[in-house]
Amino acid sequence: MKKFFTLIAAVALAASVNAQVLKFDQTYAKGSVPATFSADGLVLTVVDTDGKMAVDDNSQYFGTAESYTNFSFRLKSGGKSLTKNNLTLTVPSDGTLKVYARTGSSSATDRNVVLTQNGTELVNKILLESEAVSVPMTDDKGNTKDTKVFPVISVPVKQGDVAITYPVNSVNFYGFELVKTGTGISSVNAAAAKKDG
Repeated sequence: MKKFFTLIAAVALAASVNAQVLKFDQTYAKGSVPATFSADGLVLTVVDTDGKMAVDDNSQYFGTAESYTNFSFRLKSGGKSLTKNNLTLTVPSDGTLKVYARTGSSSATDRNVVLTQNGTELVNKILLESEAVSVPMTDDKGNTKDTKVFPVISVPVKQGDVAITYPVNSVNFYGFELVKTGTGISSVNAAAAKKDG
């Protein structure tokens, strides 16, 4: 029995050590969002010709009532996706892509995220605030309050480019995660950013 629990702990530790999450770690005003965020082969390419996108600090939780993670910054799309406003995520291997996103308006019920790869639509998900679950969380002072945890978009992807569009209106992106096929999870932080020009 002890060996069984040791095995479970080892598997859990391996997954956490290999956790590969691309997230934003600082603010950027409109017009100053980098053209790319990259690390360890995972690259987020930003097209923002009109300078409407921004990154601000905004703490949100994503996951389930049993397992969730916090993000401290979000990339605000500043409107619907167009040729001059869109995102492309280049993934270094096959796996499961997780997208952490919320609607840009808490009252909207029609804003969606569409993921496309090689001309094939992988997912078209409407982001609904009503899908969040309420989880009691305790802060550093010992106070407990119910906190919203938002669902994660999860879809299998192949190595290569994944087009990320939001055809209705503004969407807020908190992060991306790649779970590699057969090798667990790999983690990327958007530490290296560069601006074209």
